[in-house]
Amino acid sequence: MNYPYHRTDTLNPFKDFTGGQQKQHWIEFQLLDEQGEPLANMPYQVINDAIREGFFPGCPGQSDAQGVIRIEGLHPIPITLKLQANPLAELLQTRRLRAVRAEPSRPGIGNRTPLYGPQRSGFSPIEKQAQAEGHDYHYLRIGQLCDKEPDFAPPLADRKLLPAYHFPDAKFKGFTVSGEELDRRHVLEVCPFRAWSLVLHHQSEYSLANAYNLGLMSILAYSTLPKKERGSVDGFFEQQCLDLSRTPGVWDGKMMCPCLVQDVPFDDRYTTVKPLDTTQAYPPEGDTQLFYAISAVQVLVAWRGTEMTFPFTDLATDVTFRPVKSEVSANCEPKVPCADLTPQGHVHLGFRDAFEVARRLYAEHLGETIPEIAADRELFICGHSLGGALGLIHAASLKDKNPLLYTYGMPRTFTLKAAQGLGEVRHFRHVNDTDLIPSVPPEAELDNYLYNLYGPLGTTLGFTWSLLQLATSPLFKYGDSFCHHGEIAMFFKADQHRQARGSHYPAYRNKDGLGAPYHTTIARRLPEKTKFYLVPSLSEAADQQAEYDQQCFTTSLSAESRARFFAPHGNPKPGRLTGVLNHFMSEYHPYIYNQLLESIDPVREPLLDRQTQRQKFEQQMTANAESTPEHELARNRVFLDLQNQLSQALRVTRKTEGGEEALQRFDAVADPEAYYEKIYG
Repeated sequence: MNYPYHRTDTLNPFKDFTGGQQKQHWIEFQLLDEQGEPLANMPYQVINDAIREGFFPGCPGQSDAQGVIRIEGLHPIPITLKLQANPLAELLQTRRLRAVRAEPSRPGIGNRTPLYGPQRSGFSPIEKQAQAEGHDYHYLRIGQLCDKEPDFAPPLADRKLLPAYHFPDAKFKGFTVSGEELDRRHVLEVCPFRAWSLVLHHQSEYSLANAYNLGLMSILAYSTLPKKERGSVDGFFEQQCLDLSRTPGVWDGKMMCPCLVQDVPFDDRYTTVKPLDTTQAYPPEGDTQLFYAISAVQVLVAWRGTEMTFPFTDLATDVTFRPVKSEVSANCEPKVPCADLTPQGHVHLGFRDAFEVARRLYAEHLGETIPEIAADRELFICGHSLGGALGLIHAASLKDKNPLLYTYGMPRTFTLKAAQGLGEVRHFRHVNDTDLIPSVPPEAELDNYLYNLYGPLGTTLGFTWSLLQLATSPLFKYGDSFCHHGEIAMFFKADQHRQARGSHYPAYRNKDGLGAPYHTTIARRLPEKTKFYLVPSLSEAADQQAEYDQQCFTTSLSAESRARFFAPHGNPKPGRLTGVLNHFMSEYHPYIYNQLLESIDPVREPLLDRQTQRQKFEQQMTANAESTPEHELARNRVFLDLQNQLSQALRVTRKTEGGEEALQRFDAVADPEAYYEKIYG
């Protein structure tokens, strides 16, 4: 008997089933970027088992002007969406990241959490809007949507290793929703196909962004960690700068300090990263380290500074300061006379030799790659201490490539005449208060006759003679800070004093000469101190006035007061030779970090400690204006004005495309209480 209904018993030979029309389903995908802008006209295809078996026609097409893909007549089974790789990659490279994005913490030691997991809820305002409208929401990266590997220009360094953040799915399986998730819209927020790049400005004016990022690169140059490890040079450029889930950071010995970065098209990423170490060359020679990184627009070179570890090779380099002819033979072709780095003057022997070793051992990198690529890209050079000296020599050797140099705590490298011959090299040199290293080799005529008279023995005699000069001269003079090569940026610890005038009786006039002023006796030092961040080049007029007032203030003191507060053979402020403790990059970095935070948002709540301390100092100035030495008061007022002008040092950053977003991003991830600025002691 032929029943019209299907029987469930196994004896019925008839399996045909007569029923009504099967219910059809639909689905919508809306493609948006992080700004909420649609990804329009994106070629796509959808795949499911019904399509594979021919029960449902494939439906390739393009997203509409709103980024919407609608598919109807579906069976209630999973369906997969794939987009064509190259059109998707091309479009996503032109889209920008949001300024502020929630960042997951980095997995620590022993933490097996994947570096790139699913995005947490609450990450995006697009998620909030989608859910409010009753839609499903998903955050995806290009590798989770594209149908194959896109073309890379320039190619990847390792063609078999796709960037893990952007391509979590190496098999390109596409985005799949289950049969239970049909009959609704799925909002797909797609991460732009971008990379991180350091915010750097190749300009003649001082840039706080440059000072901060190049300071971090000077710290990174000290890293000895193996390739790919967190904190290594390779790990920073090849992993962190391609990981859009987190802001790249440099390990400074205390924390992973965030860089100031902007997002750039993936094709503009850092493509070449080379750490160089002469101790690892074949055969090994010397003890000089540096790294360089190249992107579509930048060439960045960072030289490592002095390492205070056995066998103290760097210290031997530092103290071998016989001035010699400013030539680097490794720059020359065989049997061709070498051109000097400067038209006249001399260079520090130890620094020149250290640079020459690196230049000879890595001739391909320092003699070919960097100069050739820097011809049409912006060249940035940086370094701390010894690294700053090597950076200056390197900049001098590439002065026709328009290098921009930022150094930190660097010693004197060229003699005066040589430094005057390097006027075309733009250089900003940071000095932390009484840091001793920027004042050595001591300010003396190092081209003394001992070197010429005794030949090689003159190096030893000259070194001894120079140390005698060091012992009989003030180690730190305000005017000296504006010497050397380049423009100074100084962290200047300032205090204030109360004074009591001496008698007007002629017998008590100053004995230093007829018509000299009366004695000025400082009664005591006032309690509030502050540390100014001074960049005199921001105001040439203020620079000259401050120097004049400082000199007048010092010379107006009585011999007794000068001996009490400005002891001879030491620094004109507390610290004396202990100023060497201000030399480490860990002492420089907090001032730049906190100044960047202050300049980004000067009226943040609560104010930074440095701001409240400066307010107390200014209030103390006002309250004691009548009893403060005239020129000290004038000097501090000029310094306050210079400090307030530092906001100008972010002007170009704010005007650059993506610069404002970079500042907002940094402000969101930086910890205002991360670093303490040493003012007392």
